[in-house]
Amino acid sequence: MVANPTALRSLFQGVDYRVARTREELEKAFRLVYQEYRKQGYVDEHPSRMRFSLHNALPEATTFLALIEDFVTATATVIPDSPLGLPMDELYHEELQGLRSSGAKLCEVSMLANTSELFGEHVPLMLNAKKMFLVFFLFKHIFDYVRMEMKADYICITVNPKHAQTYDSLFFQDLGGLKQYHKVNGAPAVAKYLDVHKVEDRCVSSGRQGLYKLFLSGPVDPEKFKDKVRLSPADLMFFFVETINLLKDAPAQHVNYIRACYADYDFSQIIP
Repeated sequence: MVANPTALRSLFQGVDYRVARTREELEKAFRLVYQEYRKQGYVDEHPSRMRFSLHNALPEATTFLALIEDFVTATATVIPDSPLGLPMDELYHEELQGLRSSGAKLCEVSMLANTSELFGEHVPLMLNAKKMFLVFFLFKHIFDYVRMEMKADYICITVNPKHAQTYDSLFFQDLGGLKQYHKVNGAPAVAKYLDVHKVEDRCVSSGRQGLYKLFLSGPVDPEKFKDKVRLSPADLMFFFVETINLLKDAPAQHVNYIRACYADYDFSQIIP
């Protein structure tokens, strides 16, 4: 059932930010990404009406939700660097290798989407205060998770140039220039990265007290990171074989790595 936007707005202050904890919540997140990407022309129609990749099969991949009751208003997924690479390696491998060469630990924020039912479809992020509020607080949870739980050094991201200013305001720096991104139907993309360890200094030196209070005045409640869904054999079968057969079509080395991540699973029951 489609949520009532008026009711959602009245509940906006009651948004719960946390990790996805069930298969059903992952489905909702992946459906929101598909729904909003379709509206932007980033993906073609697919019978699953979901958008995800093989990277979502990684145990360390973490999907974040902004929830109003059980309605997902926004989502983003943190993808760890691994032998699969990052999704943005397809376009920016050389640039990412420059960060990796220092021994730094990378991750990528991917599959960011928010419901247009709540905000409207065509308002740029920087011009919609409510949308920015929602995204910034979601990002605060991601930021604390990356630095406290993942212990990563850099958060990487690809964004449409029309949203670049938003990430510049969060101290992201340019990593790679304008390219056409096949994964979003050739839409333009730019690559950016955030040095997790320099955010505090940059907040202070720039006099950005509001961002300092948002990101550094207090950590997110660790309870928001607990009980993250761990994909069962049935979940892997459901998403990566039955819904979109990504395991079948993936390079052998990637499938072997996924197998190794779940060494206690019988993959003969997952990949027929």
